[in-house]
Amino acid sequence: MGAPGVGWCDALGHLETSRLSNAADGTTGEQYVLENGDVVGATVFVPGGGTYPDAASMLAAVEAAVDECSTDAEKGSYGKATAEPIDGLPDEAVGFTFTSMSSNPVEVGSIAFAEAEDGRLVGVGVTHSGSGEASVDVADLLSTALERA
Repeated sequence: MGAPGVGWCDALGHLETSRLSNAADGTTGEQYVLENGDVVGATVFVPGGGTYPDAASMLAAVEAAVDECSTDAEKGSYGKATAEPIDGLPDEAVGFTFTSMSSNPVEVGSIAFAEAEDGRLVGVGVTHSGSGEASVDVADLLSTALERA
């Protein structure tokens, strides 16, 4: 199960569900819908079980998938959508906020990935629909997930 927040990014969704690693390799994840409707989740991917031998190559694949989605979004493939990098993440972490203005209501999904101390890849995400801000900060969620991984 991939992190929430990537519903409109086909390349990243495909990467998370079939190429990083799978449950047979030890990948595990959870998603929760909060009382306000936000969706939060975390997934721990095991390197070597999928196409990528280590967390660094997994992070590079995530960045390439987001670049592909950003290019597709600029061409209008996803309606009116944007992807922006997230600042304030730990060193070597990657994170993006996707905004789909074509959704009704507007949907904002933030995702972040980083290598855990044991070499696994931790991915977290938050999806928020409508006005206002998400109730959970993805950078804080990543820090907590890395502590617990």
